[in-house]
Amino acid sequence: MQDPLRLQCATKQMPALYAADARARQAVALLIALTVLLRWDILHACYTDGGILPVAAWRAQVGQDPLHRVFVVHAWSGTLLWQRGLALLQLGLALLLALNKRPRINAALSLWLYASVTARHAKLAFILDRYAHILLLWLCAAPDMARPTLARRATYILRWGQVLWIYLDAGLAKLNDPSRGWSFDGNALDAYLRHTFVGETTRYLLGGTGVRYATVIVPYVETFAPLLACAGFYLGFQGLRRVASTTILLLHAGIGLSMNGAGLLSAFACGAWLFVEPPLPAKGRKVSSYRDWGGVIVVLLFSAGSLAHGLMDMAACRDATQQPLQSIFHNRWNVFAGAEDHVTWEIMPARTRNGAIVDLWSAKPVSWAQPPKAARSGRWRSFPMLGDGEAPLEEVERVYAYFCRERDDVLHFHAYMLRVELADASRVSKRLLHAHVC
Repeated sequence: MQDPLRLQCATKQMPALYAADARARQAVALLIALTVLLRWDILHACYTDGGILPVAAWRAQVGQDPLHRVFVVHAWSGTLLWQRGLALLQLGLALLLALNKRPRINAALSLWLYASVTARHAKLAFILDRYAHILLLWLCAAPDMARPTLARRATYILRWGQVLWIYLDAGLAKLNDPSRGWSFDGNALDAYLRHTFVGETTRYLLGGTGVRYATVIVPYVETFAPLLACAGFYLGFQGLRRVASTTILLLHAGIGLSMNGAGLLSAFACGAWLFVEPPLPAKGRKVSSYRDWGGVIVVLLFSAGSLAHGLMDMAACRDATQQPLQSIFHNRWNVFAGAEDHVTWEIMPARTRNGAIVDLWSAKPVSWAQPPKAARSGRWRSFPMLGDGEAPLEEVERVYAYFCRERDDVLHFHAYMLRVELADASRVSKRLLHAHVC
């Protein structure tokens, strides 16, 4: 018979344990909902038969692979109604997840839909999508956190391993940058602080010398602060863990406020830290269930597979056009290693049937001056890259033909990328990306 006093103490701890678990679950649900809402305005352009990658073209890329045809539900139909229905379903699952309604099942369904929309157009995958895949997987495979078990301990080891890998990969890439953008003489941080008012204000307050010292410090903080937080977690030094993890969270807050379009990415990065908060102490032990161990095995297989894919086959990791499901296993974080010494923006001057000249990209009169903010944000920013580089001619034509359909009175247009040097704002150059006749 159980001790009533022990049972009463354990019962008092349960709400706190569930509240700690709920914070991570609700944060992920909110972030998933935000990604769905931000993707809403490009559903027609990027995921329907009237957009830049019709279902038939996607199927031609993946061939007869049955896994893609069955798994990628966003390619079952090319209608806008289907895409919006799936987006609304994602929002519904996120709501159920936040309300703790069958969290594992809803997390699994959310992961399926998120991976599906990623694979439907792999070239539009962002860094935040890598976070979304991992955090949803962690929710699917979460063991019973109310009692200390071997499965719970293994889960924390795997989570910490993933978190440490993210920051080691990102930090070491900066420290080993061949262009030395994060050295005392580098310009990486200076360039990134020029994006927003907060960044410009920070740059002004730090001054030239302060920015240089901060440039050197940032990659070391990114590399070693998570290691200190992990050490504090396992050695019981809670003060060290809090200071180190808070430092990383402040770093992400700075990134989100200083760079255009980085707010949601920073929020996902902060959300990952909710999964490595230490559990409250609980008396007694519990035998791990088969479901708990099954979750551990799934996360272990994903971690091993994604690292092997990223380290051994980076070419496929960068271009998952032929096998878009591979983008789900993208687990490299060596981004922002350096910084460009210039700023770019796009314009698309077009002639309409009535003889007017308009900018298709901004839907405003043509202006060659650098805009105060991007004309199209979010995943629209991928459009110039989709029709540039080594893309097949048919794909390039399909990308730019969309703008003829977006505004049906256009005769022809040119797509330009403009560039201004950070060191000299008077040095502006332009490059013709594409000339298109509607």
